[in-house]
Amino acid sequence: MRKKIIAGNWKMNLGALQVAQLTEGIKHGLEKTNPKYEILVFPSFVHLHMTVEIFRETRVKVGAQNFYPSKLAAYTGEISCDQLKDFGIQYVLIGHSERRQFLLETNEFLNKKVLHALSEHMLPMLCVGETLEEREAGKTFEVVKEQIHKGLKDVPLEEVSRLSIAYEPVWAIGTGKVATPEQAEEVHAFIRQEIQSLFKPEIAENMSILYGGSVKPDNIAELLAKPNIDGGLVGGASQKADSFLALLK
Repeated sequence: MRKKIIAGNWKMNLGALQVAQLTEGIKHGLEKTNPKYEILVFPSFVHLHMTVEIFRETRVKVGAQNFYPSKLAAYTGEISCDQLKDFGIQYVLIGHSERRQFLLETNEFLNKKVLHALSEHMLPMLCVGETLEEREAGKTFEVVKEQIHKGLKDVPLEEVSRLSIAYEPVWAIGTGKVATPEQAEEVHAFIRQEIQSLFKPEIAENMSILYGGSVKPDNIAELLAKPNIDGGLVGGASQKADSFLALLK
């Protein structure tokens, strides 16, 4: 049975006091949330230790927004999976649209990240999605297929079950726009079909595929009602305790 995941991506937001208030607020409201959801949060690197400590002995899991695909080495300003594991981190985001767009991470480089994370026994969440121009040009499926096929190139069959995927239409991230549940479901079903073609039907059936893009408490239920949408990768609504907890109910 596929895991239902609600993941909060805090991006380069929040100061230490805000993180402390947010994490404590979430922690104290967990008892009223749906126990079927797996809960993830992705803080900035500087707040990983604080977040891990506050959520220790709760069901909230902490992941990293980024890493460099190398063992410990001379890469100034980067962070390795070895260092993340010192904090007990397993989940890592790969290929968020902001890193593709602003930091020019290519499908080929993201593939290196996927392979390295798996070799380090991490749990990667690969993000895919099209821009508004690509959608309007009718290239949604072409773009998403390329991102999946190149991003998952050479992934060993025995390792692919450690992966999850987040579909994030770039035009819906932080804009207030959201793909309709029907639009999101159409792409999610396509992604599952592509995973089946690359690997095996049972792998595709068991892979969690999340939707990301202006996910809020007032649209989460309608999205999760679709058969191929297994959760949400949430930005703004995850950065306030009340709205994040509302998503988890």
